[in-house]
Amino acid sequence: MSAVAPLAPQRAARIATQLMELIELQKLSPGDKLPPERQLADLLEVSRPSLREALHILQAQGLVQIKHGQGTFVQEPVVAQELRASVMTKTHGLNELFDAREVLEVPASKWAAEKATKEDIRLLRATLNQIDTITAIEPIDFDQMQALDAKFHLTIVGIAGNRFINQTLNVLQDVMKMSMETTLRLPGRTEISRSQHNEILAAIESGDGELASKLTLQHISGARSTALADAKMRENN
Repeated sequence: MSAVAPLAPQRAARIATQLMELIELQKLSPGDKLPPERQLADLLEVSRPSLREALHILQAQGLVQIKHGQGTFVQEPVVAQELRASVMTKTHGLNELFDAREVLEVPASKWAAEKATKEDIRLLRATLNQIDTITAIEPIDFDQMQALDAKFHLTIVGIAGNRFINQTLNVLQDVMKMSMETTLRLPGRTEISRSQHNEILAAIESGDGELASKLTLQHISGARSTALADAKMRENN
């Protein structure tokens, strides 16, 4: 019996790309388990040996982890792990954290306006409604409000569909948490943030990418100014 010919590198790479697209489509996060091998092969209409070769490519790239007897799991990319380690050292200043948000979120808002579906808009509006509910109750649960604020921004980034940005979403969440740690608690900031969120959502819903990115930049710049002013006041006291 002749040996089975190895899969052409180009075909294996193409299947690997399809797998990554499937992971993004199903919104799987690091740690999530992929569907069983047979189901994946059927979904992609490829043979199981071909699928295994593609999975090994992704494992070599650090994008999935194959655990024998357990299945295949999404893994946080190495670049994201390195970014997370860098962020969590807390050696970055506030300006650098806000710079990172601008680089990732401003273009993402533009792309989201071009791609957002009715369901995406519904999810964004539901998040803002949740924020409204929390701010109407005294005392305000700032931890929950911060989580919902981050969810609103992260949902926009997710809608944009940029592969690199999506791979670093969890790191961006850490960046946002650190950059928003005190700003939402400052007097008047909650009302300003709510108003700006609604303007950003309206721009995305209308499909106006240029306006959405402009409003997002203004929103982040305002939060930056507030955070820096608060930090300076703390230093002087």
